[in-house]
Amino acid sequence: MNTHYFIALPIQPHLRKTLLEIQMKTRLALFKHIVYPEDFHITVAFLGVADEEQLTKLQEGLQKMAQFMEPFKLEVEGLNYFGLEDQPRVLYADVKRSDQLDKLHEDIVRICQLAGFSLKEREYSPHVTLAKKWHDPTKKIQLNWPTLNCECQEVSSVTLYQVAPGETPRYKGVATYEFTTK
Repeated sequence: MNTHYFIALPIQPHLRKTLLEIQMKTRLALFKHIVYPEDFHITVAFLGVADEEQLTKLQEGLQKMAQFMEPFKLEVEGLNYFGLEDQPRVLYADVKRSDQLDKLHEDIVRICQLAGFSLKEREYSPHVTLAKKWHDPTKKIQLNWPTLNCECQEVSSVTLYQVAPGETPRYKGVATYEFTTK
């Protein structure tokens, strides 16, 4: 199996704890995959398979970008889903869009393209996945999820992750790029 990579914002411990509490209050047994709290993240770009040359160019680009990025705050509030309302494909915590997050996303997409990655073109929908892959097509869920009140987190870095199927946690940080402009 080929190794897959993605770039994401790590979730800070206080928010990770809140999201774990939400998971524990939700009927997640109807999903095939419940995300391990150490794997919570906000994907900025999914890269897929990468060769060494692409990874080298990507890491150089991310390092340069981080030197000019300023930390910013983002907000996570509310639960939502992808797929059918009563059989969601993905249950997630919603991340509010902001100018800083959109700019970071645009910069990273550009860096990925310059490094030779062809990314799927779709609207950026920042979120933190809590569970995915509906388990039983004969069962449906009642949408009585707990309330996720607004939680803030500072974004001061991005991380390049490698997917490690079958391991827990499933996502391994390859390199983290700290923002240096303050």
